[in-house]
Amino acid sequence: MNKHELHLILQRDVHPKRLQETQQMCMALIEEQVKHNLFPEERTNFWQFLSNVMWYTGRRLWTAQGIVLLFVCACVFSVPNTPKIIPMFMPLFILACLPSFCQSTTFGMSEIEASTRASSAQIIIAKLVLAGAAQIVIATIICGLTLFTAEYPITLIQIILYVIVPFLGCMVITLWSMRTQERYAIQFAIVACLGTSAFAGTLAHWTPALYNLSALGIWIVTFVVFAGFFIRELSLLIKTWKEGRIYGIIA
Repeated sequence: MNKHELHLILQRDVHPKRLQETQQMCMALIEEQVKHNLFPEERTNFWQFLSNVMWYTGRRLWTAQGIVLLFVCACVFSVPNTPKIIPMFMPLFILACLPSFCQSTTFGMSEIEASTRASSAQIIIAKLVLAGAAQIVIATIICGLTLFTAEYPITLIQIILYVIVPFLGCMVITLWSMRTQERYAIQFAIVACLGTSAFAGTLAHWTPALYNLSALGIWIVTFVVFAGFFIRELSLLIKTWKEGRIYGIIA
């Protein structure tokens, strides 16, 4: 059947008798389902869905973060004053996640993704779980190497804060931009990550006292603030998923 024949068929008027037969068949199917208490099609649970996401995008996500980790480890062993430069490198791990987080937007598939059984919020949550699992391993490696190569006494809590605070800040900005920006969300996140990295490098060079033990309270307060914003963004993401709404804005 070619396009012309299909067009002619669609232009024909609906036969009243055939329409009534179709309606009766549909009603009979519905009554049969109610009579036999047939359940609707079982939906994929989250863990099975997470396994599918890991198969399609997890390896690429982990590979990108692994490449960044190798670069950071090389810098840890070669650059002096390692603890002070750690915050400058942490936003790079968010940059490594952006191609996976914004994959549908980059390839213009947001509208199709919004019409599928798996919501965009569910997909983002699954990718956050995969990125978070990798980040736990990455943070452990970086903290261990930093303690091993530090040229002056430093506590573990300081290193953990140097790792987590800039990472949380960039993650909050990334989730916020994906949720609120109609266009250029990925570009906004890239600028934010690079700006955070440059700002952290500037602080390490011009205000080294910020990395002393006496300034630990400032890092703790900053961590609490970023953690609060991250929990808020995460709760909005989970709420959107449960309500079945679209996460973000489809341009």
